Amino acid sequence: MSTDKRPPHWAETILRLLLDVRRQEDVTGDLLEEYRESIVPALGSRADSWYLRQVAWHVARHVMLPAALIALILIVRDLFDTLDPVHYVPGVIHPRSSLMSWALIVTFACAAGRTTWLTSRIRSGVLVAFASAVLGGICSAVGAGVLLAIWHDPATLHAWETSGGLDEALWGVPLLLIPIGGVTGAAGALLTKLLSLPFSTNRYQ
Repeated sequence: MSTDKRPPHWAETILRLLLDVRRQEDVTGDLLEEYRESIVPALGSRADSWYLRQVAWHVARHVMLPAALIALILIVRDLFDTLDPVHYVPGVIHPRSSLMSWALIVTFACAAGRTTWLTSRIRSGVLVAFASAVLGGICSAVGAGVLLAIWHDPATLHAWETSGGLDEALWGVPLLLIPIGGVTGAAGALLTKLLSLPFSTNRYQ
């Protein structure tokens, strides 16, 4: 039994943004056909959940590596703050903070640039950078919680406070990743789009 029911429009839009234009119609068309002819009759109102899981899988393919790198950068930074705390001076950027910031910027820019190259869309790169920031921030907060569970003696807690504080590690930096990821991701996507223009004619012939 077939149906004219469609999955959520926003989910289809995200899926299209993450697909190479040469595969876009094939992938979305096949998924829509399966959704209508098999999933809706079998699952009914739960069919949209199935479709969202398929979209989430496509998002994960683009996001998991940069998100893992972002989380690793922040967790390593937290680990250093735990084992080798520094006392920050107002107005002075510690080399550790500078190194972390540049590592995050490069990760966001590369993630957005890679997706833009594959899809030829700046919006796709920005989407991946944003999603990487959200997932990486969540994972880094979890990692910070694990470090606190391992080292929570008064001396270590004092070290964290002098290195930026618990609030910074648990929610301050993860939230700050979103605008950082958006801006640097947009820059990386735009630069990649400009660099890919000479190749675009041959790529899609």
